[in-house]
Amino acid sequence: MDSNEKDPKEDPDKAPPEGSGTAKPPPWQVPKPDLRPELLNEPLSPVDPFAREREKQLNDAAARKKRSQRRTVVVGLGVTALLAGTITAVVASNEDDPEYAQVCFNDDTGERVEDTNCDSSAGRSGGVYAWYFYSRGASVPPVGQNRSTAPGYTRTIPSGAKASTGYSSKGGTVSRGGFGSSAKSGSSGGGKVSGG
Repeated sequence: MDSNEKDPKEDPDKAPPEGSGTAKPPPWQVPKPDLRPELLNEPLSPVDPFAREREKQLNDAAARKKRSQRRTVVVGLGVTALLAGTITAVVASNEDDPEYAQVCFNDDTGERVEDTNCDSSAGRSGGVYAWYFYSRGASVPPVGQNRSTAPGYTRTIPSGAKASTGYSSKGGTVSRGGFGSSAKSGSSGGGKVSGG
């Protein structure tokens, strides 16, 4: 060996090229793969290992929300229909209730008498007995008491209004509901008085 020549093991510049078969890597060293130059300069896009699972959860949540909204609409429509039916029933029942209590009085003395006195043609034709009308909420005097103790009466009722007879002989306050028979504009009818 020449003194100018160096041992290839000591000088890395003079080492034989790799792959020439002279220097073999030890068996415990894993060989490095060749890198592709076109991939070295491209930015790597991050990989989300949970992306599919997250997408599935979002789709499931959207489907649940849609079902829930559908249920809400169906329930809302059901409640609306129920309320409409209830309101219609209440209005219809109120139309059947008389608005006035029809009570018989002795026109000369002002004293309340039994309704049968006004029902007979003899009582009305003599001009002694007459119907007086009390609206809902008004106080009706008991039989034997003067109408001046309950001044909320009228001699006529509006056209189309319902009046009813059969109120308690004990008097009381005119309320909704009724018994007896009813008719429009002062004819005899059914009704109810609450109170004493």
